[in-house]
Amino acid sequence: MHKFYFSGVASKDEQLMLEQAGITNILVDPIDLKHVLDWGGSLALDSGEYRRFRHQLAEVVDIEEYLFKIARSRSIDWMAAPDLFAEPLSTLARWNQIKHWDVPNLVPVWSWDAPLSILHQYLDEAPWVGIGGCVPWMHLQGKENLKAKRENLATLKSLCQQHPNRFHLFGLCWEEAIEVLTPYLHSGDSSHWLCGARKGQVIFMNSRTGRLGKAPAKALPFAKDWSREQRCIENAKVLAQFTAE
Repeated sequence: MHKFYFSGVASKDEQLMLEQAGITNILVDPIDLKHVLDWGGSLALDSGEYRRFRHQLAEVVDIEEYLFKIARSRSIDWMAAPDLFAEPLSTLARWNQIKHWDVPNLVPVWSWDAPLSILHQYLDEAPWVGIGGCVPWMHLQGKENLKAKRENLATLKSLCQQHPNRFHLFGLCWEEAIEVLTPYLHSGDSSHWLCGARKGQVIFMNSRTGRLGKAPAKALPFAKDWSREQRCIENAKVLAQFTAE
């Protein structure tokens, strides 16, 4: 993986925790740029569409403001092309509208459940492509969902193997997916490090197997007394180490 970006920076608190963890790459929504004005590392820009969909907000990003004002307010690695969650044809129409606008480092976004023909067009027209729409199935819990999750992951791995170093995966929120896909991705991002605050969980690397694990902090002798901030900081360190940020 070329770069692993840490997302979920919704206030100054998250920026400070990532700085303490030694993180250098972040992905933010336009609405959160105000929290990272003094960020000294690399920054990539998401369109904010997943947040709009998740919280059922009415606002759809103003394309011209996003491309020509927000994205040029500071130096960025790249920016996600404006998309519409779960609307692949509308997203494609937007891409066809803006792909000739000479916007540097613009990355089209293909939704997990969209037709492969759309993905192939994006691959023909851009150096790399963002893949979205995986968070809902990666987030599924319980043994009854594990078979379906692994089937999806196998399909995703096959795509990445067919097109190595051509994809950015949005929302890597499952340890097994991070392990399996890291060798083949151009980049990925995750707010999974924040499970230390949201769920009191700690991500760790098994010293014997080298695999990622996750458990409640109270069940881990070395982490049972950690504060919510320390859990997040240590989670970020482990993910950065594993993905060789």
